[in-house]
Amino acid sequence: MWLSFYATILVALLFLGLPGYLLGRTLGLPRMTALLAAAPLGMAVICLMGQVLYLAQVPATPAMMVGLPSALLLAAALLRNRFVHASPDGAPAVHPALVAVFLVAGVAAGYVFLAGILPSPNAFHQDYDSVHHINSIRAMMDSLSMSPLDGSSYSTESDALVAVQPTGYYPSGWHVLCATVALATNVSVTSAINAVNLALMAVVYPLSMLLLLSTVFPGRTRVVALGAVASLTLTIFPWGICNWGPVYPNIAAFAMLPALCALFMRAFDQGESRLATVDHLVAWFLSTCGAVLLHPNVVFSMAVFLAPWIVARLGSSSLRLRLGSRVCIGPRALAVAFAVFCMVAWVGATKIPAFADLVSYHWDSFTEGDGALTNVLHLSYMRGMWPAPDAEQLFPAALLLMGGVLLVSRRDTRWVVVPYAIAAYMMYVACCSTDDAFRSVLIGYWYSDPYRIGSLATIFSVPLISYGLDAVAEGACRLVRLTPARGWQALPAVATIVVAAAYIPLALFYPGQARDGFSYEKSSPWATYASYAYRAYSHDAPLTYQEADFMESVHRLVGDELVINQPFDGSVFGYGVTGLRCYYRYFSGYGSSSETWQSRVIRQRLYNIANDPQVQEAVESVGTHYVLVMSTDERNNTFVKDTYDATKWRGINYITDDTPGFELALEENGYKLYRIK
Repeated sequence: MWLSFYATILVALLFLGLPGYLLGRTLGLPRMTALLAAAPLGMAVICLMGQVLYLAQVPATPAMMVGLPSALLLAAALLRNRFVHASPDGAPAVHPALVAVFLVAGVAAGYVFLAGILPSPNAFHQDYDSVHHINSIRAMMDSLSMSPLDGSSYSTESDALVAVQPTGYYPSGWHVLCATVALATNVSVTSAINAVNLALMAVVYPLSMLLLLSTVFPGRTRVVALGAVASLTLTIFPWGICNWGPVYPNIAAFAMLPALCALFMRAFDQGESRLATVDHLVAWFLSTCGAVLLHPNVVFSMAVFLAPWIVARLGSSSLRLRLGSRVCIGPRALAVAFAVFCMVAWVGATKIPAFADLVSYHWDSFTEGDGALTNVLHLSYMRGMWPAPDAEQLFPAALLLMGGVLLVSRRDTRWVVVPYAIAAYMMYVACCSTDDAFRSVLIGYWYSDPYRIGSLATIFSVPLISYGLDAVAEGACRLVRLTPARGWQALPAVATIVVAAAYIPLALFYPGQARDGFSYEKSSPWATYASYAYRAYSHDAPLTYQEADFMESVHRLVGDELVINQPFDGSVFGYGVTGLRCYYRYFSGYGSSSETWQSRVIRQRLYNIANDPQVQEAVESVGTHYVLVMSTDERNNTFVKDTYDATKWRGINYITDDTPGFELALEENGYKLYRIK
């Protein structure tokens, strides 16, 4: 089981990396840049193929989704290499050895933070967002319809009449990737989800960060190398957010964010080669399109990082804009004008109807002003927000402060502090602000979700922490040079290794204040994270292992028949986890205007089918002959308890062995399947 799981991770990386790398080479990117930016480019290819095949009504098999475009891109890359002269890469070089460093660090961290915690490759976090993710992936697999613009739990033709909620635009690139990987490897949906997430967090994110750090700190190999531990030991991202929501599509977008920023920056480091600049910009645009189909807020996340860089670049340039014969706008004025434009565009975008639901989403503040400031300064962004445990990471916080001060002291690097400062202030607002209008404008593009904002701040803190670590390593070298060992040629490398090795336990195991339930205590960041992660993936409710096994048995008995279910007994996950065609696949929407009349009648009056012609008509119109009834004792201990209303489900809850119109078809451990007579 575990061997096939790790093989699935490799398949996920292949599906992203192969077409992405070939697209990068086709566009003229240097080999190393194409390699490190392969994931967002590959995401663009997969999403494009999914949409094209959807419009052409061609089944989206893995061969069509990945094999066909890879073959075409290979031919295109070879033709370009033969007929178009390659331009030299003017952007900062990426040392090849660093790729191995970041890969080893990422794989090790991936095992420690996630793979080693999973009780099984099939384990999954039974939280609210998982319902949509798991069922939508299964629907894509069953329908072979992989449109990244539509995320629906009812995609097959036979399910077209059973939806109880309207479908529409939903960025579903991550779901498309998971479905394609699951089809190619024949693993369960939940195993594919875990494999794809590990690939994103343990490989894609580190390599993406490597490209960014190499771009931001040209020639500073040690700073970049120390970024491997700086980026993978912060518990908020990429690890902690995996247990929140879970917001997997946003994790995927964030994992690719550093590479997107780097591609844009490298486009303007190509000197006089306009072709190379255009190549990088096209690659950046396509990568951004792919990432947007993971989550649209990646555009605003990218703006937070790139806007300060553009302002700094304009301000230090010799660019002048002449307006007529007398007026000339200098570089500083252009920089200020661009900054003002960005702010106006940011505020104006909140008025776009497409963003209305996004920016108006409400999250309560969870701490006071002083507590919020402490959270930000101590990198314990979520501390105080239940049920999201978060311990202070005091050593990374100290190094972040050191690195920030040193970067500000240098004119060419001070801009690097600004993206983190913006994200840190956004996090402060997420923690304590009660002004919904202001929150909507400033952090609404991330649903005002503190965990997403904290993840953004974490990503932008990596360059500062890396620079702080480099300062410590340099200080250690200077001390050694005062001793007889001052001529030791391996000193810089050894200092880097020693500092990294010392930093890891200090970052993860030095205790800080954390919240456990509704009280505060001293706990290490690792212990706080691990307790939450173990709890998330060992959670056996609302769907217990016995219930899942029973639904597997039901699926073997009824095949592709539609089965009416009561979603709050755990069967809301049934379709995604077992393939059983459950009628109800959401926790919400019941009683709303979007619910079909058949659904209303079935969930309220199904038990009276023997005497109610309307119930008989509703059941016949949806084409079902079975009802699933499972125990719901675990309901009182799960997140679904606040949304469950027993009065809405009398039609199913009232069915017993003695109810007219039903006969018992299967029973195990008190769980029952009834056949409608």
